[in-house]
Amino acid sequence: MCSKSAYATTEPFDFSEHHSILIRARPGAILNSVRHYRLGDDPLFRPALYLRELPARLLRARPPLPLDLQDFTLLSQTNRSLVYGLKGAFWQTDYGLRRFDTPMEFLGDRDASAATLILSFMTVPATPKRTRLVTQTHVLCPTSHVRRCFLPYWLVIRPVSGLLRRRMLSQIKARCERSA
Repeated sequence: MCSKSAYATTEPFDFSEHHSILIRARPGAILNSVRHYRLGDDPLFRPALYLRELPARLLRARPPLPLDLQDFTLLSQTNRSLVYGLKGAFWQTDYGLRRFDTPMEFLGDRDASAATLILSFMTVPATPKRTRLVTQTHVLCPTSHVRRCFLPYWLVIRPVSGLLRRRMLSQIKARCERSA
């Protein structure tokens, strides 16, 4: 079972990635663009999704619905950041998702069979007219069994996830700067 300290930011995560981009826009406009971003906006998303669904297709299982930001639980929002959470057995063909209606439900869940994914977007002032948008993904595996299950999935998905995340940041930048 996960201990309460497993959710503290000082605890090391099992897997992490970090991306950022400089945007000529205010933090509020940037975070609003993040809230409204959909993975389907990226033409590379469909081929990536097809590859993610391939194991389910080969096993003749029903492919899962594509994940998007609305599948995450909003854990925190400020005028400079958004933090989302998602729990599941992501290595399973259906992601093994656990759904939560509130941050308290999410943080109170101690299911040791699921990995916890924290996705954050933070805006950091860079210059008087530019803001850095930073996105971080952290995954906490509560047991060595979950870590062993998640590791092969991470090794396969991370390059694609990183590419999609960098493309997302570029698209958010383009939208924000176009409307500024």
